[in-house]
Amino acid sequence: MTDATGSSLLSPDFIRRLARLRLLARRRFAGAAGGARRSRRQGQSVEFSDHRPYALGDDVRRIDWNAYARLEELILRLYVAEEDLVVHLLVDTSASMGFGDPTKLEVAKRMAAALAYIGLSGSERVGVAPFAEGLGDPLAPTRGRRRIGTVLRFLDGLTPSGETDLARTVEAFVARRARPGLVVVLSDLLDPGGYQRPLDRLITERHEPVVVQVLDAEELDPTPGGDFTLIDAERGERVDVSLDARTVAAYRRRVAAFLEGAEAYAKRRGISHLRVGGEVSFEDALLAYLRA
Repeated sequence: MTDATGSSLLSPDFIRRLARLRLLARRRFAGAAGGARRSRRQGQSVEFSDHRPYALGDDVRRIDWNAYARLEELILRLYVAEEDLVVHLLVDTSASMGFGDPTKLEVAKRMAAALAYIGLSGSERVGVAPFAEGLGDPLAPTRGRRRIGTVLRFLDGLTPSGETDLARTVEAFVARRARPGLVVVLSDLLDPGGYQRPLDRLITERHEPVVVQVLDAEELDPTPGGDFTLIDAERGERVDVSLDARTVAAYRRRVAAFLEGAEAYAKRRGISHLRVGGEVSFEDALLAYLRA
């Protein structure tokens, strides 16, 4: 079933629910043109808004030394101005995202479609870039409700293939000198190179990362029983396993540690982290995030 945009990613009922909400960003950004969003910018005519932890690459002139004397922690002063926001949607299209029913990529595309719909409806600029071993051909940031169909059809065309390299992806994204904004990374985070350094790099470049971690229910809680040959979707490596109760229990502990590590890292760096999969639908996760 397709909607008026020519895409099957969003149901008419969900679009009506999204229309009542607004894309929220914890930090604001300096825009190239006036808009309806408060942005962080230092200058004579802006007002103080908030503090946040210092990150490597931040302007040291904005450190609040009085707060450092009290807390022994580097804190930055943040200011506000009324300008626009750019939303960059980085969608993981590596082969591992092809797992599940619906696939993890399908879930990620639906989440990206919802975020794009809200952003474009709210006069934000929205761009989409697929990634796997590196940054794919992007859809440049655009603005206006009339562009929703274009964005959704672009998402519809994404297919899973290749290995995951978030570090190379972020370096290519940064090299494009994209204006600082909200960078939503939609991925299972199953990257052998890790996800922390690339996300730290985005913060250094004054972006605000948001992580939407997409995992399939079977990945989170596999069913015990039987002997299987598991094949790495991205590297083709094969492993023979017996999914007895003991093996599944050990696997669940590893998964729990992986998820807890991602959540702890996000909390430490002030990054919004959403997990989708299992009992958490993308609609529930998105609506909870937008209402937070």
